[in-house]
Amino acid sequence: MATISHTIAPVVFRLPLGMRLFNTFMIAMSGFGAVSLTAATVFLFLYRAPWELTALATACACLVSGLTRYAARDLAGKWRLRVVLEPQTLVLDLPPGRSLIHSPPEQHERIAYTDIAAIETRLEAYSKAGMGNMQRAYVLHRTNGQLIFLFEDRALATPIATAYFSKLARDIAARAGVPLRDLGMDEGKLGILGVWGAHAPDWSSPALSAERQAKLWRAAARTMALPVPIFTLALLYRLWSG
Repeated sequence: MATISHTIAPVVFRLPLGMRLFNTFMIAMSGFGAVSLTAATVFLFLYRAPWELTALATACACLVSGLTRYAARDLAGKWRLRVVLEPQTLVLDLPPGRSLIHSPPEQHERIAYTDIAAIETRLEAYSKAGMGNMQRAYVLHRTNGQLIFLFEDRALATPIATAYFSKLARDIAARAGVPLRDLGMDEGKLGILGVWGAHAPDWSSPALSAERQAKLWRAAARTMALPVPIFTLALLYRLWSG
């Protein structure tokens, strides 16, 4: 185990302020849209509009409200996530909304580097009907066997990829003098719009074959080659929630 010098200055990690402010603006706009659609639904109902139109407005209001709530949870994770690399200790302030698909609990930990066995990472593919996306998750493996989900990079190998955490994971491993283990790729369930019904694979699941990995990479690439209107919606969603 490497010895960490007391003279090393602490390093504080937060997600970029500009990204957090942009996401806040997008959610405010989405929230306004949800309120407007809800008001329109009430208006249509009170004035006995055709039931088809009322049903459509209701469905749109529910969809936008649900996405706004989901993205607000993700934004809370962005604002509250904080990691401090102290000379001898790793300080973790990890909110529950730090993952799009995993459901990790909120954790506030001070962990001595000597209690860290490894930092583990894997690619996670989520596909459905030939489309998909790719993420990279990072987990802290303690010497007592406990696993702590840290964070994830999203929309890999696309123009809207986020890669905020790869360097941080390397820095934590270097400070602790432990390996950064790459566990390969695993596959989860995408769900509806990548939100409802999505399910991450168990962390102990074996890595996929090279053939399956290549197929999932192609699915992610196809998703970004969708027709312009669908691509634009996907882009806005990923900018909003990524």
